Amino acid sequence: MNKGQVLLAATIAASMASAHAEQGRHDAREYGTFEEQGWGGEISFLAGFGSEKDNQGTNADVYKITSLETEGKSESSAIVGAIGQARYTFDSQRQQAFFGISRDNVVDGVFALELGYAFYVGEDSVISMAVLPTIVKGEAWQDPYLINVDRKKTDVSGNAFRLQYENMFDLGIDADFAFYDRKVDQDLSGSSLTTGQQALLKRDGKGYRFELSTGFPISESTFIMPSVGYHQFSADGDAMSFSRYELGLTAMHRMGKHAVALNFDYAQADYDAVNPIFNKTRDDKSFGVNLSYEYQDFMGWENTGFNVLAGYDKSDSNIDYYDTSGYMLAFGISYLF
Repeated sequence: MNKGQVLLAATIAASMASAHAEQGRHDAREYGTFEEQGWGGEISFLAGFGSEKDNQGTNADVYKITSLETEGKSESSAIVGAIGQARYTFDSQRQQAFFGISRDNVVDGVFALELGYAFYVGEDSVISMAVLPTIVKGEAWQDPYLINVDRKKTDVSGNAFRLQYENMFDLGIDADFAFYDRKVDQDLSGSSLTTGQQALLKRDGKGYRFELSTGFPISESTFIMPSVGYHQFSADGDAMSFSRYELGLTAMHRMGKHAVALNFDYAQADYDAVNPIFNKTRDDKSFGVNLSYEYQDFMGWENTGFNVLAGYDKSDSNIDYYDTSGYMLAFGISYLF
């Protein structure tokens, strides 16, 4: 299983889920409550395939690279995975506990379990707090810059705290803040360099992400959700620290039992210091396009949906080694309970 491709599929699924949720919250706010008291939630199973070019990707076929001057080779892999969340709504219908696999990739490349609590503030706003401990570690190369020799893998882990404020101050704006740490178990980046240069490449660190989004209908069947975000990561190595600025737009259209969501995102990342391997300060520009389709009550099964997910993303860096691109296509079944 390719964790990166499964996380990309989860991100695409989250685009539709976010639009569904935003539309649902507009309806729910008319009543000032969650759903009925008791248990509820959803689970989705995904299967498909994807391909990516990434010199730092840990697919089995790219243990060895021959140059630091070009982007990675194209590597294909199967995608199999599941995401889901369970929720318990208390008697008042204004408080809720939830847990499940996080649909958002807070710590890069890591599967996290989200455990949280949500409650209404006033009639129309909701605050939720959650912790996200690592449940499946990610992977990285001990020294991703070795050439003409087999590189060795190491584990990546991290934990996060998340705070969300829906309909902030009754303005129709949602805020999402996450603080996290990231640890690479055996970080030997730049092992052929001096000790001082190696220190600039250390990947352990802490970061935070902040996003503002809003949603509004443009017709009875079409819903738009724009977003802006900021992501800062302070690594132990200054050349690995960055500030990232993000823009996103999701549109969803419903036609009876059919729903289609289209998501665009763009980001620019500016790094803090010169990378001693390339003698440049890294700058990245990236974009992604994601499409998701859902057919509700699939095969006549109540609360069951058939999903098709497709996505493409590309990152262009001023250092060719860091250029990445990838695509995926996945099919799935989702069930609401």
